[in-house]
Amino acid sequence: MNKKKPIEQSAHSLDTLVEEILLWQKKQAIQDLHVDDMKTPSGRVHTGALRGVLLHDVIAKIIQEHLDKESQENRAQKVLSTYVFNDMDPMDGLPLYLNKEEYLQHMGKPLYLIPPPALDKSGIDFSQINEQERMELEAAKNFAEFYATDFIHTFRALGCSQEIVWSHHLYESGQMDEVIRFSLDHVDLFKKIYKEVADYDLPENWYPFQVICPVCGKIGTTLVTDWDGQEVGFVCQEHAVKWAEGCGHQGKISPFSGNGKLLWKVDWPAHWRTLGVNIEGAGKDHTSAGGSRDMANAICREVFKTQVPFDIPYEWILLRGSKMSSSKGVGTSAREFTALFPPSVGRFLFVNKDHNQVIDFDPASMAIPDLFDDYDRAARIYWGQEEGDQRLARAFVLSQPDNIIPQAHFLTRFRDLAQWMQYPEKDVFVEASKVKGAELTALEKEVITERLHYAELWISKYAPEEYQWRAKKTMPPQAQELSEEQIMFLEEISKMIAGQSWQAQELQQAIFDLAKQGLGTGPAFKSIYLAFLGKKSGPRAAWFLLNIDQQLLQDRIKELKDLHKKN
Repeated sequence: MNKKKPIEQSAHSLDTLVEEILLWQKKQAIQDLHVDDMKTPSGRVHTGALRGVLLHDVIAKIIQEHLDKESQENRAQKVLSTYVFNDMDPMDGLPLYLNKEEYLQHMGKPLYLIPPPALDKSGIDFSQINEQERMELEAAKNFAEFYATDFIHTFRALGCSQEIVWSHHLYESGQMDEVIRFSLDHVDLFKKIYKEVADYDLPENWYPFQVICPVCGKIGTTLVTDWDGQEVGFVCQEHAVKWAEGCGHQGKISPFSGNGKLLWKVDWPAHWRTLGVNIEGAGKDHTSAGGSRDMANAICREVFKTQVPFDIPYEWILLRGSKMSSSKGVGTSAREFTALFPPSVGRFLFVNKDHNQVIDFDPASMAIPDLFDDYDRAARIYWGQEEGDQRLARAFVLSQPDNIIPQAHFLTRFRDLAQWMQYPEKDVFVEASKVKGAELTALEKEVITERLHYAELWISKYAPEEYQWRAKKTMPPQAQELSEEQIMFLEEISKMIAGQSWQAQELQQAIFDLAKQGLGTGPAFKSIYLAFLGKKSGPRAAWFLLNIDQQLLQDRIKELKDLHKKN
């Protein structure tokens, strides 16, 4: 007798990664761990930015799991997890969805000194937000806070719990003063690193700092020309960059307390030093040879003399094969994307892939039903209802917001619900109960109700044609195949429906009888589906017709008659 081959098991990649981090921590004799991620809120935040948020959040929580398993002495230890919004960065690109007349004047200003847009002019669909979210967005004091708040709402819904840090608060509070002074005092070291790492020769009077011009308020146009130990000399250049125009003002100003910021390649490691960050990854575009990560690492080692943070290079999430951009408005916004599925399923999308693998996701395909299928299988493996790789079971656990694991229950397939709900004659709960082979529990009904909401979104916006079974608002091209007899048959049906109140079963029989008297049942029923679906079959005819808007029914038949006369 052949023995059943055991299923190969594999550790989840993030568990393996955390093991590496803990070994590194021990080797480097690091006491406390601080996980961080950063984002410049230059416009609506696209879906791609969620990968970094989820990755860092899960890593911090797995580390915390390890701390909680250790001795009582260490049980009170907490890994610090932060998310920095670089809101002092200049507006260096005007998002396509913003009003040019209103925002061109602000090009070059720090993002936190630019007014926020109105909700209906922000480039984001806020039709589904709750009242609390609306109040918080309307209370945003500036451009950066507005778009950051929208993103915070999104990743909080996915269970991410990082502490929020605003870059301009760090600068204004004086927390960055020490590292600013140190950087201005050691310009030669930076020049050496730029040459060694990026083979870039910096000008003689180069300084790694930009001030906010006290006259025009812009930071993207200013150039620091000297440093006397107390103040920097600067000029607000009129034509230094293509995307903003400076005012030409020259002067001296203290670089401290929020009067300016360090240049990006210095600002990044300066944040690490100020906050005590020792774990931070970034998208693969930052990790190319001689790129910003290599530069930041060298600055940590050679200028700031601090530990280089543990790096986690990660791949992008692509939408239909294309990388997304916040400022250009390319790609689905994070809010709109995460509205496509429940938080646990959305979280699963990210944790079910190794961080160094690309996620290419196209909502206008079967990607959403497939994602639900993968999530359901992972759940069944975790609950012991199905054999399978325990890596998937671990992905299911990591997908749960707030680490609350649902009890074992029957999960109705998303694609089945999406089909059943379009068939008026079907009760989705009855159909689900048939598949389960038993009565549904309250929890199972609750999950179905939740999934119906997301199935409706998929059907109405993204589902491929073969998964759409509702009357089309415009006449499908296939309807042109209908003969004069078939159109007359449809007109007779419309008169029947308009003439009295029908029970679906009675109407079904009446349609059947009418078909037998003339066209025959095949061509007759085919005419109904061609006229309203563009298909040769569909839901049961009577239930389908009774659920069509009666004005649409009458208009479609008139349109068919007019078309036939022309031909």
